[in-house]
Amino acid sequence: MLPLDFSGNCIGRTALIADILSEFCEIYVIGLASSSDIWSPVKDKLENFPHYCFKGRFRNLTLSLFKNMKNLLEKIINIQPDVIYSFKPLLSSYGVSLLYKLKESRIPLILDIDDWELGFVLDSGWKIPFSLLTVSFMENLIRFSDAITVSSYFLKHKFGGYYLPHVVDTDLYDPLKYDQEKIRQQLGISSEVVISFIGTPRKHKGADTIIMSLNKLLRTLPWLGNNFKFLFTGDPQDSYVRFLIDLSTHLLGKERTLFLGMTPKTHEPLLLAASDIVCIPQKKSYASIGQVPAKVFTAMSMAKPIIASAVSDLPIILKECGITIPPGDIDALAKQIMYLIENPQIAKMLGQRARAKCVEKYSYIAGKKILKNVLNKLLFKRL
Repeated sequence: MLPLDFSGNCIGRTALIADILSEFCEIYVIGLASSSDIWSPVKDKLENFPHYCFKGRFRNLTLSLFKNMKNLLEKIINIQPDVIYSFKPLLSSYGVSLLYKLKESRIPLILDIDDWELGFVLDSGWKIPFSLLTVSFMENLIRFSDAITVSSYFLKHKFGGYYLPHVVDTDLYDPLKYDQEKIRQQLGISSEVVISFIGTPRKHKGADTIIMSLNKLLRTLPWLGNNFKFLFTGDPQDSYVRFLIDLSTHLLGKERTLFLGMTPKTHEPLLLAASDIVCIPQKKSYASIGQVPAKVFTAMSMAKPIIASAVSDLPIILKECGITIPPGDIDALAKQIMYLIENPQIAKMLGQRARAKCVEKYSYIAGKKILKNVLNKLLFKRL
């Protein structure tokens, strides 16, 4: 398995699929790191697999790739894989895989696409011509893979392949296994309603929309006062996360802001157990139209009521088991948060429906079935 970057949140998808495949495959994870360490939320999980992380002196992955290309290829050659699974159609993952395939053309190459990479470049306003050229070039090479897995219907319509959503371990993310009151006490939460954004904040993911919606509720409903907390996670060294901390402290008050920093994925069920409402207010952009946040499935598995923007596959995923609103609509988000606070039975019912749908359609069992089908078809062709 070749991830794009051991140091970024993109390694989360690799770790997820590695976890599923490890039940019937021998897994090796090989790749570059853009910083001195592995992305902390999945560091523990990656310890379950042999992994080889080449850390360069450059934060730029392209420069690190040129320095470590020989080492990467030699490591793959030494392992002699039966299948290569590459993540994202970019140079430091898929590009290395294609170079190896030039030498070993009989080895099947699977490409996983969980974002429209060109969309991220377009969102930057075409400010980086080199990125535009390289991402477009790599997108044109997608056809040389032997199979494709994608995480959204937008990506499936664009690139084809097998639809493989961000499935979740529904046994681990089982609300019955966690003591909500004990966890809330440990986090300093008493009777407050906890509205959560648990994941990696990015500008297109709309965490600031939650803050502004809660601020609107505070101004229009003064009695709400100390009855809620906004819980969120993220890297405190990231400039956007620091902006969110300052914004929340300023608009909501320090006493209503519960920022927990970077938390291991193993802690995610605990944070969800402590939450009352989960918000996923994606903004509509080139970056988000093909993206499905993995946190929607973990929240569903933990039977949480979810309010999400009607972007990408979210209306399909949350049909009859969640609430969707127009992207970027602060008033609509505030209204729906208040609706769930005032109607706890409806919130509970939505959470129960979400859990049932997740177990049926988005569990490890469902993901394993898809991956086994992909591998069996590829390996059968080699016989």
